[in-house]
Amino acid sequence: MTMTFPIQITFHHMDRSDALERAIQDKAEKLGKFHPAITQLHVAVTSETRHSSTAREYRVRLDVHVKNKEYAVTRQADEDVFVAARDAFDAARRVLDEDIDTRRGFVKQH
Repeated sequence: MTMTFPIQITFHHMDRSDALERAIQDKAEKLGKFHPAITQLHVAVTSETRHSSTAREYRVRLDVHVKNKEYAVTRQADEDVFVAARDAFDAARRVLDEDIDTRRGFVKQH
């Protein structure tokens, strides 16, 4: 199935991974089905080490463009890049769920 919006995936301080790209594209496709108003998605995967004695950590940042709005989702680092990607997409889905409620006029009562 083809994407209905452009997706850009960039890797920082690490080699490109076909398996990770496929996983990200699958998650992006599911996110697009969940929220069809997405117009663009940029995924940045960064590998970083804090100290030489600690394991490498990965951060995944999503910049999700939805008609007239942009959401930036950054998750805490994880030693497993696939877990970091999953967590970032889960967080994006929660943010977009709130956007859908707002667009439909559902407002939380306090």
